[in-house]
Amino acid sequence: PWMIAGWTGVLAILFILAFAADKMSTSLWLVSLMFVQVFVMLSDVPADGYSVELGQLEPKERRGQILATGQRIRFSFCVIAGIIQMFLLNGPHTNDSGCPTSFLQCWSWGLTINQYYGLLFAMIFILTVPVLYLKEIDASHIPQHSLREFFEGIWATMQNLTTLYLVIFVIGVQSLSNFTNNAAIYLQYYVIKLTNFQAGVDTVTTYGALVTAIWIFQRFLINRNWRYTQYGSTVLAAFLGLVWISAFYNEGGTMDGWFTIFIDLDTYFVQGLTQVLFSMAVIELARPGQEATTYEFIITCANAASTINGIISTQLLSPFNSVGCDDDGGYCPSNTVDVTDKEAFNASNGPQRFTYYTLVLTAISLGSCFVFTRFLPASKEECHEWKQRGDLLGQSATRGRISMTLAILVIGYGLIAAILLLDTKTACEPAIGGSGC
Repeated sequence: PWMIAGWTGVLAILFILAFAADKMSTSLWLVSLMFVQVFVMLSDVPADGYSVELGQLEPKERRGQILATGQRIRFSFCVIAGIIQMFLLNGPHTNDSGCPTSFLQCWSWGLTINQYYGLLFAMIFILTVPVLYLKEIDASHIPQHSLREFFEGIWATMQNLTTLYLVIFVIGVQSLSNFTNNAAIYLQYYVIKLTNFQAGVDTVTTYGALVTAIWIFQRFLINRNWRYTQYGSTVLAAFLGLVWISAFYNEGGTMDGWFTIFIDLDTYFVQGLTQVLFSMAVIELARPGQEATTYEFIITCANAASTINGIISTQLLSPFNSVGCDDDGGYCPSNTVDVTDKEAFNASNGPQRFTYYTLVLTAISLGSCFVFTRFLPASKEECHEWKQRGDLLGQSATRGRISMTLAILVIGYGLIAAILLLDTKTACEPAIGGSGC
């Protein structure tokens, strides 16, 4: 019922957007999309819990294949979203008015924003129908618990050593490594000015690479040393991120939209190798009946840490005078980078400033990886060793309080930031990644 309720809510909001999106204020539109995400989560949580529950029933050598396959399917639909962007959202209604009409630039036809949401409504309606016929496996062997017993079980899980280690790992790695390079975003969407067609190609290729990487993890790495996989992925992604420096300086004509798409593709591929790593540990850790709660607790910590990651990477722009300025009147302060066009970008010392910023992000990312990856179990066997060690040490209320405190701080901050970002009047606050109001 939760899945049906969630997708029903999504359909209701998309139906409204299909008729009124073009008349909404930016804040109202963002609030609508936020509620879409809320309803998606209502469906996503039981689906994730179900995946973890099924994963615990898999043979040891194949454990995690169901969850990883679900992730591949999820990101495959991101590829479909990119295809829609490429071919249906590249018209005059969704591009800059001055964009030239050509195959590789802007097209003379495309959906309006209302038609786009109408298409999403139709697609999701069709995809929701099979959910009505899903059947769960027999759960009669799983004892039913009262709400008090449920929370007592969660508290017991929180006190385990492995849970604390996973919380530290996801918060540390997600917030302080694999940063979003805002300099690269400025270059792509302001200096080079990717069209919706190119942005769609970027989405298709990057998520296609991500899906391929997850398959490679399933096929070759799922029973290998997870810690080495994390180290290798982060280090390779960091060095691939340095390729942006050639684009900043236009070495060999690399300040080109298609070349930047190639960089994104490579980076997403290596990051995809670790997409489901800590989820594997959750399968080994979760107690029967608590699969969804344990999984979503770790995932929520990771998602909140990703918000902090974006805020940190944005705030680091200021010390290096790398905040982008797109004032068409040419009144950009000297401590910013003029991103209105390539000439202004070079004249405002953009290549050097963006390079220093990128080097600092890379250094922090590499350092954080080597500090926090030690808190990731190296294998399924080590998951159980850590869990048994925690059991031998006994249930520690101190460990539970530390895990809970870290989670509350990160999730609370992420939630507050997400709410403030919905309003254009508060989205500029430095505390949530803005450049000042």
